[in-house]
Amino acid sequence: MPEMMPAPSTIGRSRGRRRAAVIVAAVAAAITAGCTASGPAGDPITRSFTWFDYVGGGNLARSCAPGIPDRYRLVYNAVFPEQVRTYDLVTREDNRGRLSGSTLVTTVWERANLAKITASRPGAPWGPTESRTELGAAQTAALIDRLAAGGGFRPAPAGERLHSLGFYWTVARCQDGRFGFWAAEAPDPAFTAFHPQMLFSIDGNPVPPREPRPVVTNPPIRSQDGGLVDGHQPFELTVSKNGLVGVDYDGRN
Repeated sequence: MPEMMPAPSTIGRSRGRRRAAVIVAAVAAAITAGCTASGPAGDPITRSFTWFDYVGGGNLARSCAPGIPDRYRLVYNAVFPEQVRTYDLVTREDNRGRLSGSTLVTTVWERANLAKITASRPGAPWGPTESRTELGAAQTAALIDRLAAGGGFRPAPAGERLHSLGFYWTVARCQDGRFGFWAAEAPDPAFTAFHPQMLFSIDGNPVPPREPRPVVTNPPIRSQDGGLVDGHQPFELTVSKNGLVGVDYDGRN
């Protein structure tokens, strides 16, 4: 008796399931590969997968070891859908091991500007504005001293929650071969003491910073599209003993 072939509808469903499985596997692989960040991603999709690792300084912690240049990463969240500024500072030393200067890379995200869209750059409206500034030894030392004096090198305030609709600073650092993390959210006095106007004055970025203001981080009224606020799904970061909860620090957290 000849073997019976499955009905066309059954074949279609089987192929559909296989295609769906392949798509799910591909997305999962992309997410897994993108969960760590060596720098701030420009496109919003990659950024959403790598943001926690970037803010937490995961890659700084995993590579931190004696003998490598000191590195600092600061993130200023000024209501996430309105503006986020990130700073990556990498120091340099001369052949005698003395501080000789640094490179400061500033990246700023704001609301999407659809006027920037072109056929060759369809994602431009969601891209950041970047700047790079070379600092001399004296300017670098003054900036690091200011960050320290403001409290940015203190131990992490474990358990503190940082809301995306608020204003906060985070500081991740690899300093003298050791990793550290700190954060503060407005209106906490620690935030006010740290808020470094000096950094704004030297970052070379054409986008002006948004200054802190009173905000409501848990709005009583939200839009009907899945709890979005101003097109943004609110989220929180939770500070751990030396970083952020959920970031892989390779045993350092």
